[in-house]
Amino acid sequence: MTVLDFKNISFTVSVGKGKNKTQKNIIQNVSGTILGGETVAIIGSSGAGKTTLLNTLAGRIKDGKLSGEISFNGKKRVRSSFKKDAAYVEQDDLLFPDLTVRETLENAAAFRLSSKEFSSSDKKARVDELLKSLRLIKSENTFIGNQNIKGISGGERKRVSIAVELITEPKMVMLDEPTSGLDSNSSEMVIQLVKNIAVERNMIAIASIHQPNFRTLCLFDKVILLAPGGVVYFGPTMQTVDYFESIGYLCPKNDNPADFFIDVMTINTENDQEYEKSTVQVENLKNEWAAYTSKHGSMYTSASSVHLPNKGSSPNTLSDNTETIFSWANSWLAEFFILLRRSWKRQLRDKGVLASYFMNALITMLIVGFVFFNKASGIVQAQNKIGLMFLIAVNVVFPVIMPILSILISEKQAMTRERASGSYRISSFFASVYFTKVPISIISNIILLSGIYFLAKFQYSATKYLIYLAIYLSAALCSLGFAFAVSSAVDSVEIASIIAPLILSIMLIFGGSMVNGDSITPVLRWLKYLSYVYFTYMAAMQNEMGGLVFDCSNSPGGACYPTGEAVIESFSLNKYTILECIMINLGMSVAYNIIAYLFLRFKSKPKYIWL
Repeated sequence: MTVLDFKNISFTVSVGKGKNKTQKNIIQNVSGTILGGETVAIIGSSGAGKTTLLNTLAGRIKDGKLSGEISFNGKKRVRSSFKKDAAYVEQDDLLFPDLTVRETLENAAAFRLSSKEFSSSDKKARVDELLKSLRLIKSENTFIGNQNIKGISGGERKRVSIAVELITEPKMVMLDEPTSGLDSNSSEMVIQLVKNIAVERNMIAIASIHQPNFRTLCLFDKVILLAPGGVVYFGPTMQTVDYFESIGYLCPKNDNPADFFIDVMTINTENDQEYEKSTVQVENLKNEWAAYTSKHGSMYTSASSVHLPNKGSSPNTLSDNTETIFSWANSWLAEFFILLRRSWKRQLRDKGVLASYFMNALITMLIVGFVFFNKASGIVQAQNKIGLMFLIAVNVVFPVIMPILSILISEKQAMTRERASGSYRISSFFASVYFTKVPISIISNIILLSGIYFLAKFQYSATKYLIYLAIYLSAALCSLGFAFAVSSAVDSVEIASIIAPLILSIMLIFGGSMVNGDSITPVLRWLKYLSYVYFTYMAAMQNEMGGLVFDCSNSPGGACYPTGEAVIESFSLNKYTILECIMINLGMSVAYNIIAYLFLRFKSKPKYIWL
């Protein structure tokens, strides 16, 4: 039998600063036992610690001082095995809007059900079972949806989120406010379906609930009522009204009992008199419950009365008590291909973003190409080439970076949720995103670069054309890595959209065109070596200017560069060879991607306090 036992759970946090710093009790001495097949609701006033208690039981509590004992199936919880035994459904439904309900569950099954233990037909059967159990059959081929994509209802979204976490048939599921934002009918359906599955699978289900109606609350077997600082009731849901009447709190006949419980447990801060009165009332409720449990014993099942398997039990009896050590469901390569398939499917469905990549390349190519479509000679030709080389670098860098910032940050949020459930490694996620974005970036830039090359009448040489592509595509790879690094380091698209252009502006200033690198003060001169625009521009100038001879006969005042080499030397762009510049760019690209991976790895690593 599945049993969750917790004793004297307390959690405190520090509030204030300096001399005013004090400790605040969020929950205090919470104890209880929950059995497989039971559904338990945690309700309470705002700030009473509903989510704190839920997260403590889920092993997802952060930033504070936690004490007490938690055991699972008669043993102290082990972090590595508990990840497989317990599922957690977050309040926010972080689902991909451009995948269907079935595709979402199929991906969850592919990630989390080992191919060594489950065949493709087994995984499909598990998905079909959940679609049926959570009444999602009618919407299985409908997109999840968002404000731009027509999709499923809010209640269906919540049921999909629950289905994703139940795909592994965990022994326990915890739900953070699963009814928030839903109407009463949808709320009741969600709880009823979870209750049905809990009974069928002998699974524990615990949910924090915000202001439920009493019909929804009565679907739970037990309820934990939390007031600020402690428990005022933990027992059968159907006995709550009787218990409160027994201690002098009579629920008005036409009131929602759930609202009544929350009202009497809430500390009123409207004025000093109400604050003092409600504080005394809350303390009285906690004392009454402590006295009741001391005199009569707790209403909830005692752990000592639950039969747990011992060493002499049969193998079948031991099955629920066997510790399951966490391991990845798939090999790295299998994870990579599952993620890559999902990422490409989503990218190809986002026709707006795809079109913007190629339309941007095509329009920029035509405008720039025809602006420089002339037969200029002498100083004018040299001037045009100098400006064009830098303009191309700018048009390669910015269109690659800006879309990636928003895309990766949104995918990172979903990755954090999936990672917490042990779906896949960060490295396989990062590689799949990289190899989804690189081909689109390369193809769109080849269109841009090729059009400009021939329209602007660059040197017609196959070798120089291929070198030209290699130079600017190495810059595109740098830009991709840079975008990954920025979006991995921050969690907000707004912040990323400020940081990235700022750093790029500095790179452009030190890019070799706006100011001669050797003329910059030595204090700042080293910054040019951090700019991949500098190495891109240097290589591009050497490639195109090399071998050119300019007609200086018509140049005003005799100011003219007689050869392309003279231009290169004048701009101090001969310090590295073309090959060295390309290799430096590729090295920077690798460095950016390593930085991005490290940010992803350490920022997404859970830092939970464990009992």
